[in-house]
Amino acid sequence: MTNSTDRIGKFEIIERLGAGSLGEAFLARDTIIGREVAIKIIRKAALAGPDPEGRFLRESQAASRLNHPNVVTIHEFGDKAGRLFQVMDYVAGADLGTLFRDHALTPSESLELLAQVCDGLAYAHQHGTPHRNLKPSNIRMGRMAGRPAPKLLDFGLTKGLASDPEHAASLLETLARTAPEALQGKGDARSDLFSVGALLHEALTGSAPFAGATAAEITQRVREEQPAALDLQLYPELSPAIQDILRQALAKDPAQRFASAEAMAATLRAARNPDWVPQVEPPEAIKTARLVPKAQPREGSRSSSKGLLAWSCVLAALLVLGGAGGFWLRARRKTQRPAEVAALPVPVPPPVAVPAPVAPPPAPEPAPAVPVKPAFATVEDAAGALEKDPQGALAFLDQTVAADPANERAYALRIVALYNLARYGASAKAIREAREAGHPLWPMALKNPALRAMLEKDARDPHLPKRKAPAPVPAPAPES
Repeated sequence: MTNSTDRIGKFEIIERLGAGSLGEAFLARDTIIGREVAIKIIRKAALAGPDPEGRFLRESQAASRLNHPNVVTIHEFGDKAGRLFQVMDYVAGADLGTLFRDHALTPSESLELLAQVCDGLAYAHQHGTPHRNLKPSNIRMGRMAGRPAPKLLDFGLTKGLASDPEHAASLLETLARTAPEALQGKGDARSDLFSVGALLHEALTGSAPFAGATAAEITQRVREEQPAALDLQLYPELSPAIQDILRQALAKDPAQRFASAEAMAATLRAARNPDWVPQVEPPEAIKTARLVPKAQPREGSRSSSKGLLAWSCVLAALLVLGGAGGFWLRARRKTQRPAEVAALPVPVPPPVAVPAPVAPPPAPEPAPAVPVKPAFATVEDAAGALEKDPQGALAFLDQTVAADPANERAYALRIVALYNLARYGASAKAIREAREAGHPLWPMALKNPALRAMLEKDARDPHLPKRKAPAPVPAPAPES
């Protein structure tokens, strides 16, 4: 980089956030709408495969279509002055690797965060977009409706496996979490689930399952080795099935892994209950059961079988003779006593009294309908009850947005009502629904003080890192 820069198009650079094997990241401000964003400038030489520019644009276009709470939204991308760049949401939280190294998460919390990672992957897989480069540094911790929410970055931006001394550590980080088939360029959605399994191992043990000093060493371990079994006594708050879950996720054969990201997310959440037992054995256990050899006969068993066969024949003969004798005796009695049988009196059943029909009781008179008075008459009435009666306000606002999708005020207050009820996931969903109805979040917040106050309250979190002072930003050097 030779020239300094403080601007990329309409985006004004604020500070440099960091650098990785693919390029550099900057905090910037959209000078038109005032939104803070993150800009990643990609080094063309870092991208794998032929036609890096074309592949970058195709992968960025696919990723920009994704709109999910656990996926970072890409707003713009392109190639300006020979520099490939992506403009995306700025996520202020630390990456997942930092949380693992600081032991900031309990095992139960780790399972929930990885289940949310699977939620984001499931959405991306449904849209035909596997991640292909899932590792701790590509998962940053954001917040959604007051709760931690992991955000997936860098969909499809895989780095070549060639030697790169400057970014060797990042390359090893990628390889240690790459599925065996993906090392040969044959990865798919289930390869992402292998990477989630590697993250699960790291969350529970503090180390990657296939660590090594060189790329060749890590590649061999990924293809041939299995990580050591967990000490289940260290995880009393988890189901003992966590060992089978980890083994299934890290299976070398993709067909032996979880069928989908949705299935893996559900299993991870269920394993947070120490009493949970899976209904179906994991594939590895089934495979082991099929390999158990059939029991062989012991010495002398042939003679025992012959003796048993002889006794069986004798018993069968006795049963046949007994049955024949019984049949002969019944026939003899029938021929000797026909008169006695004919003289027996035939019992006549007593007459059955038929009860007289009873007329049904008259139907009760229907109670007069009591008109139900609505709890609120206007949106402003509901706004005044957000603190005292958020449930009643929510019921009224649900009806209002359903009947009038253009009512931006009702959408804003509905988000606040859900947040006040601690229904954070539903509040995040309400934000997406408002956006889909044509009401973006920040313009709504500017017009509605209650929503703005909620967002400010949600943003005040002592665990988020403080912003660094702005520093001069060097410009990327032209490709040689």
